[in-house]
Amino acid sequence: MNLILVLPILIPLFTAILSLLAWKRRHVQRWLSVVGTAALLGAGLWLLGAVWQRGIQATQVGNWPAPFGITLAADLFSAIMVVLAGLMGLAVAVYSLASMDARREAFGYYPLLNILLMGVCGSFLTGDMFNLFVWFEVMLIASFVLVALGSERAQLEGAVKYVTLNLMSSALFLSAVGILYGVAGTLNMADLARVLNGSEQPGLVTTLSMLLLVAFGIKAASGCNCAGMARQMDGWGPGGCEKRLEKIVDHPEKAVSYTHLTLPTISSV
Repeated sequence: MNLILVLPILIPLFTAILSLLAWKRRHVQRWLSVVGTAALLGAGLWLLGAVWQRGIQATQVGNWPAPFGITLAADLFSAIMVVLAGLMGLAVAVYSLASMDARREAFGYYPLLNILLMGVCGSFLTGDMFNLFVWFEVMLIASFVLVALGSERAQLEGAVKYVTLNLMSSALFLSAVGILYGVAGTLNMADLARVLNGSEQPGLVTTLSMLLLVAFGIKAASGCNCAGMARQMDGWGPGGCEKRLEKIVDHPEKAVSYTHLTLPTISSV
C-alpha cells in the first residue's frame, strides 16, 4: 500500500480519536488539533511532491485488485486540494485557540473538525464513485453537527434546512451511482472512463451525468448558504448577508464547514 495516499486520511482520523480520548482536557484537544492539522499539511506536501516527480499515484486498499477493491488515487489537482485542506485546517485550528469558547469545545468541536478534514481528504483521494459518496457523507455528518454546535435558534433552523437539502442531493447521488453501476458494471473511475468511452447508450450516460451535476450543485448551493449561517443569519436567504461580518469571529466552526464543503463539491463538479 502506498503510504503517502493513506496518511492524509489516517492523520485526521487518529487526531480525532485522540481528541475523544482527551474529552475532558480541552487544552490537550486544542494542541492535538494544531499538531494534527500541521501533520496533515506536511503529508499533503509530501504527496504533492511525489505526484509532481513521479506522476499519478494510486493504491488498492486491502490489496484487492482494481476495479473490485477500494482505490485511492491522486493526480496533481487532487494533491493540491489536499494541501489546501491541510493549510486551511491548520489556520482554523490555530485561530480556534483564541476564538473558540469553552462551551463549544466541550461539545466536541475539535474531534468534529478533524473528522471533517478526514472526509474532505477522502473525497479528494478516492478513485471510486461509491466511496466518493461515502466520504461526502463522512464530511457532511461532521458539518451537520458543526453547523448546529451551540444550539442557537438561527443555527438550528439553518441546520435543519441544510440537512434536508443534503439528504435530497445524497438521494440523487446514490441513485445515479446505482444506475451507473447497472450500466457500466463498475464504479472505479479509471474503469468507468474506459467502459463509457464510446458507449452504445449516450442518452443514458448524459442523464446520469446530469443527475450527478444536480446532486453536486445542490450540495454546493447548501454549502454556500452555510456562509450565511457563518454570519449568524436570521433567515434562509439574502437577508443573512446583512449581518456583520465580524460575527464569523465568534463562530469559526461554521466557516470551516462552509470552506471544506465547498472545495470538494466544486472540484467534483
